[in-house]
Amino acid sequence: MCGGTEEHFSFGPWKVTGRSSHILQSQCPSPSICRSAPTDGTGENRQICLFCRYIEELKLPTHPDMTFANNILRIEHANGFGIEFTCMDALRCLSSDNYIPRVAAAQAWREARPLADYSKDDEAHFDWTFTSDYKGTLFGKDKTIVVKETDDHIDMEKLKKREQILFYQDICLYEDELADHGVAQCSVKMRIMKNSFFVLLRYFLRVDNVLIRMNDTRYYHEAGWNYLLREYTSRECEASQLDLPVAVLTDPAALSEHVPIHKTLRERLELPC
Repeated sequence: MCGGTEEHFSFGPWKVTGRSSHILQSQCPSPSICRSAPTDGTGENRQICLFCRYIEELKLPTHPDMTFANNILRIEHANGFGIEFTCMDALRCLSSDNYIPRVAAAQAWREARPLADYSKDDEAHFDWTFTSDYKGTLFGKDKTIVVKETDDHIDMEKLKKREQILFYQDICLYEDELADHGVAQCSVKMRIMKNSFFVLLRYFLRVDNVLIRMNDTRYYHEAGWNYLLREYTSRECEASQLDLPVAVLTDPAALSEHVPIHKTLRERLELPC
């Protein structure tokens, strides 16, 4: 663990780990060491610093201002499979299919951070909003979770009922203030109750006076179930379509009720046990 805090909780056969640490450094702390570090024979370098690993693996021209490289939420079953949420994997899922606003805010953002070693053509296609459609990372060696589309849905009304929360995590994976023209944030929250747990992974974008975008992935599981439910929703609209108080525009939870859904995907994650 690299500083920060780490918490653990057990829910039946599940072990939950939540880690919150400091942001990634803005440059390599040991360039001479990283440049000379040997590889493992596959072309991958195993002895470089975390900053250089992000540069090499993601191949992005730049990172969000606040990249929480060590932050993680991991939900692991006793049989060795599970789900985790990491900054690295969230940034792997930056989608080139998204509308990238070409506005004054974008120019201000670019001027605030020159994209070194990046061609003008590539720079034009780089999503400066860091929009990710990340849904979490499934893992498992001998046994793996099987994902199937379903018509089943998470009962949100049931989740609104007051119930004692035994364990809670709110972990930021990355955040960028878009050169003071809004915010782009990816975070994951989890709460565990007596007989169930719920996870919300959210990418939230607000480009002031231009665009609102939200990609939400929800997980729900009850004790005794041999599956989890996963729901992904993508919302987007122009800011001009919303006539809302500033307090709502800056609150993703409240704002989500006003932004239309463009895409929904419901899945059943069947457990191999």
